[in-house]
This record gives sequence, structure tokens and C-alpha cells, in this order.
Amino acid sequence: MIGYMNDLIYVCAPAPLQYGVAMGLQETAPSFYSGLSEEYAKKRDRICGALQKAGLTPHIPQGAYYVLADVSRLPGESGKEKAMHLLSRTGVAGVPGAAFFHSEEGHNLIRLCFAKRDAELEEAARRIERME
Repeated sequence: MIGYMNDLIYVCAPAPLQYGVAMGLQETAPSFYSGLSEEYAKKRDRICGALQKAGLTPHIPQGAYYVLADVSRLPGESGKEKAMHLLSRTGVAGVPGAAFFHSEEGHNLIRLCFAKRDAELEEAARRIERME
């Protein structure tokens, strides 16, 4: 029931709200978007650098606020087990990559979101970097 409500209220925005957002997007200065792009590029680079340092090769996104990381070196038989290992070792949560693939391709991937406050992202990056 909660998932259904989430879809209706959060994922499937009502039409009047969509029109309002569209108007806001059209009237927002271009500098807002360039600043946002720069901010997210820094966040992306920070988390990707931490993953690289930890030996979890990132698939660097070009326009998303998620990154897929290769976790094949982590223990576990499934992506979920690998994600749980990362969580237990670092306190950083990721979503098993298999949730985003129809094939076995996502088995050794974890998706991490970097749309976080700078302090939270910095702490997560430090924790990932310290992972053995």
C-alpha cells in the first residue's frame, strides 16, 4: 500500500503540478542549470574517485545522479550480498545492479546515489576509501 501511494503522489505527479513545473523550468535563468551541472559534476567526481581508490571501478555517468560501481571483488554470491557487505563495512547503502538489468550484467554492480548534501557525500566517500 505504501508503494502504491508513493507512486500516486510522488512518482506520478498530477497534471496541474506538471504544468506549473514546466513553467518554472522555462522561466529559470540558464545560470541556474549551469551551476547545478557543475555542482553535480563535483559530486560525481568525488564519489567516483572514492570508488576508484577502493578498487570498485565506477561506470562514470554522463547525466545521472547515480553511479554504477563494479563490486566483483567484494564477497558474496549475489549483488544483494555484495551490497550488504558494503553496507556492513562502510555504512554506505547501495542498490544491487541486478535491479536495473534483464541479464546477468548487473550481478557485479551496485548503484549509488550521489545527490546528497556535501557533508554526507564527503563522509560516504571517506568511508568507501577506507574500505580494505
